[in-house]
Amino acid sequence: MDASHPSSSYIPRGRVLEITTATNCIIRCAYCPQQKFAERQRTVSDAGDLGLEEFKQCLSRVPKDVDIHFSGYSEPWLNRDCTEMVEHAYTRGHGIRIYTTLIGMDEHELRRLQALRFRAFMVHVFDSGQYMNSRLVTKPYLNLMRQLINADIPSIRFLVLGDIHPDLAPIIPAEALVRSRSLISRAGSVDPKIAKPRPPIRGPLACTEKREYRNVLLPNGDVTLCCMDFERRHVLGNLLRDEYEDLFEGPSFRQVVDRMNGASGSLLCRICERATPKLQGHGS
Repeated sequence: MDASHPSSSYIPRGRVLEITTATNCIIRCAYCPQQKFAERQRTVSDAGDLGLEEFKQCLSRVPKDVDIHFSGYSEPWLNRDCTEMVEHAYTRGHGIRIYTTLIGMDEHELRRLQALRFRAFMVHVFDSGQYMNSRLVTKPYLNLMRQLINADIPSIRFLVLGDIHPDLAPIIPAEALVRSRSLISRAGSVDPKIAKPRPPIRGPLACTEKREYRNVLLPNGDVTLCCMDFERRHVLGNLLRDEYEDLFEGPSFRQVVDRMNGASGSLLCRICERATPKLQGHGS
């Protein structure tokens, strides 16, 4: 095989498959281009949610050393089967990562999650209403947040962009709260009034986080390049029919690698905030 095109033997450790369990997200974060994803996804599939059996079928093709990250392009727990999906992936031996606002989760599901161990458990905390729908912060939601904080999950962290919702401020421990005021354009997909895209990188480039191996499973089985690809610009394959290793040996991934190495053609990474120019002769 051409050394410029990585085969499965070249796939590095630390791989992640993010799971998009649902198409329509009600959180409506202003800095998330989720609506663009939903509109684009509807043009190729009627599958609004990822079915449990379809998830199991896709996961059966994924090596166990690939972490499964319940995040993707929408709130994972808007799918009623999300907790069972987490349990299934955990039972199969995958490392589990969670990124959630908790919307859609209930206290029973949280108790089930408490029985598991996670590589990461990040809660996206509601802000004061500048970017997120603060009306979703109800009394049951606050009670669920209190239960989560008392659940003694070692890896748990809380992330807020902007000012924290006033009803959540006294609940979340300050030492567990990560504050971020920097917004990114998600490779040019966010409204430029909220986050301006970066100037495009010319020539060879690299992803600072190796996100070409942190791919995203969609409800119809398609797999996109990474968490920035809300508009399905680089679809690597479909895990309902393709083996996991085939995603990195097919024409779409080969094209991405060629363009990252300097070949001409459209490439999402050129305006992605996680990309950096790569000097000629310093790796492939």
